[in-house]
Amino acid sequence: MRLVLKIAVCLALWFCFACEQEQNMPIEGDFSIAMVDDNYNAPVQVHIINKITGADTFQWEFPNGSYTSSNAFYPEDIRYIEAGTYTITAHTTNLDGEARTFQKSFTVYPELSALFSFTQQGSDIAPLTLSINNQSKGATTYQWSFEGGTPAHSSEENPTVTFEREGTFKLRLEASNHSQRQVMEKAVVVRAPLSVAFEITNEYPHNTQAPVRIFLKNQSVNASAYRWKVSSENFQQESTNENPSFILPTAGTYQIELTANNDKQTLSEKKNFIVTVGDNLITFTDIKLGINTSKEIGCYFSSFLGKVLKPNEVTTENGKLIDFVYFGQSASFSHNVFLSPDEAQTAVFDPIPNATKSYFINKQENNRWVTFFSENNFNTLSSGATLSPLSIKYKSNKAPFNKEKANRIVLFETANGRKGAIKIKEYISNGTESYIVVDIKMQKNH
Repeated sequence: MRLVLKIAVCLALWFCFACEQEQNMPIEGDFSIAMVDDNYNAPVQVHIINKITGADTFQWEFPNGSYTSSNAFYPEDIRYIEAGTYTITAHTTNLDGEARTFQKSFTVYPELSALFSFTQQGSDIAPLTLSINNQSKGATTYQWSFEGGTPAHSSEENPTVTFEREGTFKLRLEASNHSQRQVMEKAVVVRAPLSVAFEITNEYPHNTQAPVRIFLKNQSVNASAYRWKVSSENFQQESTNENPSFILPTAGTYQIELTANNDKQTLSEKKNFIVTVGDNLITFTDIKLGINTSKEIGCYFSSFLGKVLKPNEVTTENGKLIDFVYFGQSASFSHNVFLSPDEAQTAVFDPIPNATKSYFINKQENNRWVTFFSENNFNTLSSGATLSPLSIKYKSNKAPFNKEKANRIVLFETANGRKGAIKIKEYISNGTESYIVVDIKMQKNH
């Protein structure tokens, strides 16, 4: 009996101690959340990991979730359809009347998309600066690479990049978040930076005697405006034309300056052009003119070009620059005549496009009304003024001549009133490639 009593007392003491221990257990710990498949982009599923101890009841709240409340120790996964920041709340109590609330917030991001546009500052001419407009969604970090640009890389959300040279360059965006990565690429075409250059030609490429008309060929790249300045000690003219011409009236050194600009830069280029003392006379020596059967030696002369053209070299552009046509019938030189360019088709040639009208005195001995211009007159001719009194246009003749007369002088007048003389020095017989050799002296300007 005493043994039974002792056992009963021990059990009672143990029970009292156990109850006292249970009543004193506090609510402790916490809960955590995990994104299923580590996906933070809508839609997401959230898994709750409950590590709260000492609680007898749970009241969970999931605002805007696939379900909004639960009293389970381990709630089922909650689904969130839209992007946003959400809070999960756990209200807990125990039998001792203790109550504690636990909360966790998290962010659901939009579905990741990498997207951007850009605006350029000014024209697309280098240096070109682009302002990037990042339109990505659902991203937390950005990695940019700019081929050929400065900077070459950036992690800014909306960077700015500059391209200093021409070319086609790649813009690359890599947008990412906790679980996704997406890439977008675009190309930008940058035109060459401004460069300034020009070429000078004069009306008679082989003669720089005053006065000289020069033609300025603009070779600048990506310029939007031009200003030309031509100056010497006593001369200055300006122009804003793209390809102007100027008349340089007197001998001297002229400085030609082109200033070109666009919305990015302004640059200048300078050159000098020397005009020599003028006597209004241009001279061409040892000019070969082939008979009509010649394939190698031309018979169309242009003082502007300073050379002889073959029939197959004549175009709509240079046809108007031809001063005269030589027609030699055969290697015997029994029939020769100088023709106006607009009369080429009266011989055996095709019509010259845009041909002009010239006048000739092929045989001075046939025209007693013309002051005879001798070989000596030709040899000593040193000024264009000497040719001015000659009446050629209204006393012209088309009489053919042969090779019997040595050093024949043929007079002519061009469509723009310039007068000249041709001295036939040699007749070279070489079959179908026969030709004559002449010297030509003519006025540079009317």
